[in-house]
Order: sequence, then structure tokens, then C-alpha cells
Amino acid sequence: MAVVAAAAEAELRAAGTPERAEHEKAYLKSAVEHAGTPVPVIRQLAKRIRREHGGLDAAVTFTLATELWAGPLHERRMLAVVLLGSGADTMVPSDLIRLEPLLRDSRTWALVDGLAGDVAATIVLHHATDSTVDEVLRRWGCDDDFWVRRASLLAHLKSLGSKGDFEGWERFCGLADAMLDEREFFVRKAIGWVLREAGKHRPEAVVDFVAPRVSRISGVTIREAVRYLGPVDRDALMSAYRNS
Repeated sequence: MAVVAAAAEAELRAAGTPERAEHEKAYLKSAVEHAGTPVPVIRQLAKRIRREHGGLDAAVTFTLATELWAGPLHERRMLAVVLLGSGADTMVPSDLIRLEPLLRDSRTWALVDGLAGDVAATIVLHHATDSTVDEVLRRWGCDDDFWVRRASLLAHLKSLGSKGDFEGWERFCGLADAMLDEREFFVRKAIGWVLREAGKHRPEAVVDFVAPRVSRISGVTIREAVRYLGPVDRDALMSAYRNS
């Protein structure tokens, strides 16, 4: 896989520009090197790699992703995230544990959100009530690293969103309630993001969660949470928040 990763890096560098690299590195406050490769190029490269190597099963995908991650280039890591996401439907609960070192080494939403909101969320979608899923997500939710705590929330995006059957709602509520008083923006935003998606098809559940917590909830969280609620519920919650 080292040969595949090296060839991929050469393509990523060739497709990038110094101007884009400088802008993205500054925007993400990144400590690693950037090539300035557009995301569509990264996605197309991931599709071609998967096609040329016979689809790649989960084990091989993780091996390649780990090899890509070892290089000090942001776009290599982005490619790893896309490859993992494209193979997540065949992953099993224990793969959350294999995903964890990459999450811990991400240190930016540009990588964490794909690993958590796509890869982990797909695993949770298919295995929402599995004991390993429950143990890992609850452990992530208590982690000292706020990026890992964010991941514990975003991993519920698909199971509580339009593609899921709402399994894991109680777990999410417990995690979100424990983090509701945090001042970290990326945690507050993640709570609101999941509530927003849940509100698309279970608005009453979102109202029941938010209403008794309006005095604790942050502005960034509630503005996301009420986005897809009906106007009566949305206005009532925002009024209660402003008056709390």
C-alpha cells in the first residue's frame, strides 16, 4: 500500500496550487503541509483507487488509510477519509476502535467531520444498538479531547436523521445533556447539528429535549436545533430561550 499512497500523493500535489494551499492552511489553522488540491479531485482519485484495486474490503481500506495518514500532507488524510467513507457500509462495530487513532490525530473539523459524521455514522446506522457501538460512543463522549467528544455526537447523524430509524436517541440525549454547558464551539455546534437532522422527521422529540433545557442551551445550538421545526414550536422555543 505504500506504493499506492506514494502515487496518490504525487497526483494530489500535481493537482494543487500554492495559493489554495496557503489559504486552506491558514483557514484551518493547520500544522501539516497542504498541497491545495480541490476536494472533487480527491473524491475522483478515491473512486479510481477503489475501482483499480477491486473495490477494497474494510481491512484493506483501513491499511491504505493508515498508510496515507502517515504522510505529512493534509490531502493524503482527506483521501483516507473519503476512502473510508466509501467503504463504511461493510464495516462492523469494532471498526470504530480502528477509527479512533485517526480521530485523535485529526485536530480539525475538516477531517473529524468526515470520520465521525460519515464513517462512524454509517457504522452506527447499521449497528445502532450494538453493545460495542454503545460502549465506544459513551467513552468518546467523556473524552478529554473535545474533537473526540464532537465525534461521539456526530456519529448519530445518520441513525437519527432521515436515513435512520431513530435508534440511539436516548444515548445521544444523554451525551448531549452532559455536554450542554460546554463553551467549546465545535461541541455546541455538533449538538445542534444532530438535533437539526433529527428534527426533520421527529420534531416532537427535539422539542421535548430542548424545551426543558432552554436556560442551559447555547445560541449556536438552539439555532441549529429549531431549523426544521414547525413555526409554532420554533418561535416558542426561541422566545423561551431569549427570556431565560
